[in-house]
Amino acid sequence: MARATLVAALLLVLGPASPVGADSWPGPRVVTVFSEDGGRFVRIVPGASVGDTVGFAGAPRGAYARGAFYARQPDRSYRLVADVPLANPVAPVEALVSNGGHLLTLDNWHNLGHGPVVAVYDPSGSLLRSYRLEDLYDAKRLASIPASVSSRWWRCAASGFVDPPAQTKVYVNERLGGTFVVTLATAAIAYQAGAAPCPAAGAPFSATFHP
Repeated sequence: MARATLVAALLLVLGPASPVGADSWPGPRVVTVFSEDGGRFVRIVPGASVGDTVGFAGAPRGAYARGAFYARQPDRSYRLVADVPLANPVAPVEALVSNGGHLLTLDNWHNLGHGPVVAVYDPSGSLLRSYRLEDLYDAKRLASIPASVSSRWWRCAASGFVDPPAQTKVYVNERLGGTFVVTLATAAIAYQAGAAPCPAAGAPFSATFHP
């Protein structure tokens, strides 16, 4: 399986850490994620629905994150294709845009492993499908994934395009040793078992990890 560089944006930090007793995740910021060929990009604006995240049940709820989809034109300018709400209450942790214009997001701010852990959008900004961990694992396997106060560490560090030239599929290595393969056009996910567990991916922010 090709291990191409993932065209992704880690939602880096601004602002204070979260409240005492929870993992420390400084606040997300606006990011722009370009496709590898520069023909597409998505501008991701964090939402304000902290109350919809695990561990913040009493916090305010509001608008979810938004994605503004842009496509390059013949004169090399960019045209706004769509401005849509994303599946994330605050922000995804990682995102990639394929040369064809599909957006794939992984996980949720402060809630790695909770909520929509995988979401796929077509080039027009329509959500094709999102997945929770409960859609990807049975109860026994889910219980074996290491967890912290507000996150479940299901992913490993390596992820990228299965077929770099075409960019139709993305692989995501998972904590128990296997690999999820996402077909962007249909948002279908296939699982390939692995031989041994891999190290969990590091948090994109500062987080307290409890194996």
